[in-house]
Amino acid sequence: MESRETEEKILEAAFKVADRYALSGTRMHLIAEEAKLVQSNLHYYFKTKQDLLLALLEYIQRYFSETRHSVLKQEQGTLEEGIKGFFRQKKEIILNAPEYDRVQVDFWRFSQTDEKFAEPFYEFFDTWRKDIFHVLKLYAPEIEDSRLWMASCVMLSMMMGASLQYLESEEVFDLDDYFESCLDMVMKYLDS
Repeated sequence: MESRETEEKILEAAFKVADRYALSGTRMHLIAEEAKLVQSNLHYYFKTKQDLLLALLEYIQRYFSETRHSVLKQEQGTLEEGIKGFFRQKKEIILNAPEYDRVQVDFWRFSQTDEKFAEPFYEFFDTWRKDIFHVLKLYAPEIEDSRLWMASCVMLSMMMGASLQYLESEEVFDLDDYFESCLDMVMKYLDS
């Protein structure tokens, strides 16, 4: 097996283990079992558990970025369609790949207590905010940057809030209604 393939296999296994046991319960032997490798192979690619978890954080960030960019490549000719693109991507993840949100939230907790995780996690959220800002700026160049930036921050909070609430209990709200309400609020904020 090629080096990059083995590394990806380890990261996929680590992701499954982190989703199943949370990051605090993730152990190298569990990852090795999931990847069907001997534990020493893991240490060849990742010297420590922390190295592996940092690579796992990058792995899930890459997933979010790739899915976001694939959704945003779809035809969008208006500000409203641009905003809907972000909400659509988040809804698809919540419904079809909730494990990514669960592990991401766990990484947020890690980033609060371990400085090695704080910077990469901040960069992930900052990239997300900037992606939103650029789409808003593209379709609403006449609006002040500070207002567009605040809308970007609020939209990120709306999307993370949807994940936290809906994954806790799907009965709390309908996702379509939730994101339609979010769209209305953001559009009103930007129109004022």
